[in-house]
Amino acid sequence: MNAPSTRQTKLPLFTCSRHATIALLAFATMLAPSFSPPAKAVPQASTIVALARTREAWVQDLRTKQLESILKLYAQDAVFLQPTGERITGSAALRTLFQTVMATFNSDLTLNSLNLETSGDLAYDSGDFQETLTTIATGARLTSKGSYIIIFKRQPNGSWQIIQHVWTGTAPPGT
Repeated sequence: MNAPSTRQTKLPLFTCSRHATIALLAFATMLAPSFSPPAKAVPQASTIVALARTREAWVQDLRTKQLESILKLYAQDAVFLQPTGERITGSAALRTLFQTVMATFNSDLTLNSLNLETSGDLAYDSGDFQETLTTIATGARLTSKGSYIIIFKRQPNGSWQIIQHVWTGTAPPGT
């Protein structure tokens, strides 16, 4: 009597390798997006130029005491954080702040932007400032320096407005 035959069917080696290769490629294709570095959006040069112009308009409006022009650069619910940590929120509070500053001082402000970047509908401008404030009533000069950051948001009409504005550094005495 013959022993029963346990015959196994063997696939040729190249067939198994081909199946394994296809499975490996399919798996790698699924994982590829998670291992790829994210594509960095390059802001359009025109957007960067527009934001730089907005920053410079802000400085010029402060120097020339253009209250309405400076307020138009801010969103209705914008926040201004002063070096003292005081949070000024909303159009009415910003109006009061800038009215007081413009009535009390002449400003010679210089902003030195170090980073100006955008991401979607948000952008920021960050750098250093130097300012000499001359008290209108006495002519006394107060000098300060520090850092700033301005955060912008693109509005539905495509324009950019300031939504957060922060000054750091030591406030000059008497301010």
